[in-house]
Amino acid sequence: MADMQFMAADEPGLGPNIRRYSIACGHGASSAVLLPGREPLADLVVLDLMLAGHHRRQRCQCIPSIPALTTEARA
Repeated sequence: MADMQFMAADEPGLGPNIRRYSIACGHGASSAVLLPGREPLADLVVLDLMLAGHHRRQRCQCIPSIPALTTEARA
C-alpha cells in the first residue's frame, strides 16, 4: 500500500460553502467539488465516498494515515 494524502479546502472563488476534496496515492489521484445542499456532509463522510470510487478506478486499497485526517479534515 502506498501512502495516501487527503485534502479538503473551501473554494470561495466558486461560491459560498463550496468545498474541494482530493485524495492522492502512488496509484493515482481523485478529486471532487461539493456544492452546498440541504445539510452539509462532514469531510470524513465525503472521504468515505471518494475512497470507494478511487479504489475502484485506481485498483488500489490505500488509505490515508490517521494524523492526516485529524489535522487536515473538518469533522
